[in-house]
Amino acid sequence: MVRTVALTFFLLVFFCKVSIGQQAGNSTLPQPTEIYGKVTDAATHEPLPYVNIRFIGSLKGTQTDPKGEYDIRTIERADSISFSFIGYETRTVAIKHGKTQALNIEMGSGALKLTEITVNAGKRVKHRYIDTAANYVFYKVVEHKDENRAEHISSYKYESYDKLQLALLNPSQKLINFFLFKPFRFAFDNIDTTEDGDIFIPGILRESISDVYYRREPRATKKIIKAEILSGIDDPSVGNMASYHFAEIDPYDNLYVMAGISFVAPFAPKAINLYRYYLTDTVKIDGRVSYKLHFVGKVKEDVALKGYAWIDSATWAIKSIVFRPNEKANFNWISDYSIRQDYDLINNRDWLLKREEMRTVGSVLKKKHETSILVTKVHLRKNIQTEINIPDTIFKGLEEEVITDSARSHSRAYWDSMRFEPLSRQEREVYHISDTIKLVRAWKTYEWLGRFFTSSYADAGPVSFGPVLNFVSKNNIEGWRLRFGFETNIRFQHYGTPANKFLRTFYFSAYGAYGLGDKKFQYMGMMRIRLPSHDDHWQALEALYGYDFVVPGQTDEQRFLTFDNIVTLIGGKTLSKIMRVRQFIVSYEKEWTRGFSTIMFINPKTFYDIPGVFDFTRQQGSETLHIHNFNTTEFAIDVRYAYKDLYTVGGFYRHFHTTKYPVLTFRYTAGITNMAGEYFNYHNLKFSLSQRVSSVIGHTNINLRGGKIFGKAPYTTWYLTQGNLGFLLNRLSYNLLNEFEYGGDEYLSLWLEHHFDGFFLNKIPGINRLRLREVIFVKGEFNKFSQRNADVLTPIPTLSYTSPVPYIEAGFGIENILHLFRVDFLWRVTYRHTPGVPNWGIKFAIAPGF
Repeated sequence: MVRTVALTFFLLVFFCKVSIGQQAGNSTLPQPTEIYGKVTDAATHEPLPYVNIRFIGSLKGTQTDPKGEYDIRTIERADSISFSFIGYETRTVAIKHGKTQALNIEMGSGALKLTEITVNAGKRVKHRYIDTAANYVFYKVVEHKDENRAEHISSYKYESYDKLQLALLNPSQKLINFFLFKPFRFAFDNIDTTEDGDIFIPGILRESISDVYYRREPRATKKIIKAEILSGIDDPSVGNMASYHFAEIDPYDNLYVMAGISFVAPFAPKAINLYRYYLTDTVKIDGRVSYKLHFVGKVKEDVALKGYAWIDSATWAIKSIVFRPNEKANFNWISDYSIRQDYDLINNRDWLLKREEMRTVGSVLKKKHETSILVTKVHLRKNIQTEINIPDTIFKGLEEEVITDSARSHSRAYWDSMRFEPLSRQEREVYHISDTIKLVRAWKTYEWLGRFFTSSYADAGPVSFGPVLNFVSKNNIEGWRLRFGFETNIRFQHYGTPANKFLRTFYFSAYGAYGLGDKKFQYMGMMRIRLPSHDDHWQALEALYGYDFVVPGQTDEQRFLTFDNIVTLIGGKTLSKIMRVRQFIVSYEKEWTRGFSTIMFINPKTFYDIPGVFDFTRQQGSETLHIHNFNTTEFAIDVRYAYKDLYTVGGFYRHFHTTKYPVLTFRYTAGITNMAGEYFNYHNLKFSLSQRVSSVIGHTNINLRGGKIFGKAPYTTWYLTQGNLGFLLNRLSYNLLNEFEYGGDEYLSLWLEHHFDGFFLNKIPGINRLRLREVIFVKGEFNKFSQRNADVLTPIPTLSYTSPVPYIEAGFGIENILHLFRVDFLWRVTYRHTPGVPNWGIKFAIAPGF
């Protein structure tokens, strides 16, 4: 469950907070040996980058960074450390085991003669820190990118194994002994160490095994997931959250996106302007000469990568690449993010990825070697075959990724025999711990608290009461509004029991509300059924009946800052234009293939007038006819398409994640209106296109929407543009627009929001320490109307629907304030003289992110 992951993450973050500033006393954990310092040239005193460093008697090693600095740790017993570099004498220095020591080293030139290599037309180049040979290798890699890509191969297939793990890194002894975690002491005993000598305690573990097929002409890809398992969490779809942030990176791409931040790739054609390249070694690997090419950003303030690649001298292909963001990357809570990819030459002709390792470390204060959250991913391939015939039946269907019905039902014995490499003892123990920890009474308590603070529901056996945020609110119609509701609790009893199976199939929710001002009672009841899925394709059926206030044209997401919750009490303005509606909805949602889904529904409604707020009238000749209520019935179908769609399942609903691909939606509605015994028919067509586009200066969110109503329809079914005059930012609305100020029966809108991700502020001394990020945006909408629709029901006087001028607002913002907050400064570009509406404003929001 998504909430279980949220709770786990909440506890891990709490672990980090508890241990900040704490030092282990009388620790029973292995004490690491840590050596750090700087390596310089003995003659020039210049820093030496990429010096090889290793503990004697150990395979543990590292290299100095472009500033000549290094930091190396191990828990292995070591009493000396070695420093070596081409053209310099190797130095070996004694150290103290189990201590943290500063060690600055000067290296003198040795008598070793540098090897010369021929790279072009007889030109001889020696290894240097910065030289034309390094640039020459860079240009050769760029020149041969297309032919070395996997997509250049006519066909291939392989088996893949993926392992994703969440762990607690470097826990202090005081943290382990903290009284709140005493019931889980057995979990802290499952200790392992990283290659860098850091101690970690494995947590959530996700594994999958797949068959992958590719064909160039006609282009087709198919991934068949035949086994998947996730420890401690009942719904494996939550692994998609990590998959988004750990998506496979093609080293030949021009742009890498890591945790939402864009980086110019080290082998992009224009990367030579951003990076310095160093040719540091030439060796034979598997009988083939390879060059070791380091890269690092020229300007330390630039958001760039640093690392190295081994380049095959015959094909100029990347044989191996290791990289991480530089220190100026504007990440929140992430202190380390590294990727390593190794490639194999198949049939002496084609290069394909063989192994990929990703690692990220996150902590509250981003302090190295403090208690942190460690996330690692390993991707392995075997049985790789290229230039083969693949039957057309493999590629049948539209979706590129399929999960078999049996994928999540394999036994532990199956996994022990099918893994590409065995789990460590500590990793094997994770499955046992995850099963056991749920039986601990304290876990139930912490889970209850985590759900209460993250979703505002209080679990009570098979039901949960809430949301607590909706218990009290206020609006200009009801005055103070009291509400009490509940939903069924899918966490009741253990997973797999009859009661739990029922609650995972059938979901019930209801509430009742009473207005102290108008003395009226409102209510809603809903049932949702999660239908059986085939190949992991989503299906759900829902029925809802309610009598309550709504804001016409408003979605459930937009309601949070405007109606029926305690947030409205601090929002800066009480909502006044709400409409009383009785409605019944029956809907059926189905995912036909991954990325393509539909929702079909029928929705009869009755709208009731509210004297002085919504006085329903229509002209009948020279007479004004007052209408106390009228009915509409709509039959609709929603279509959603998103290539390589990514979502998680939270109980009975899907939560979609933003990817680099566009999302297209289309809705067709056929409606009929009964207005005092007179009937009107209409057809409503709506579409939207949204996409996140990454670039070297951040990312842009694009949202294009439009719609048109044919026939005759009352204004309650029009496109009523949502406003927000409170001081809290609502990213789903126009933030300087009043309620019911703008609308029509045709509309076209375009929203552009560009996030620079600190591109400019990172370069301002002093300001860059705050890690602030810049945002600019513009939102515009053009509306029209047909008089025939205004004749059905007279629009309220505040609604501007006759002007040919589009509504536009624009502004800029600063986000990532204290890693959590955002402040926007906005201006109305048009409709600047509307009475009672400001021409500019300042909005605040809580907007955490990586």
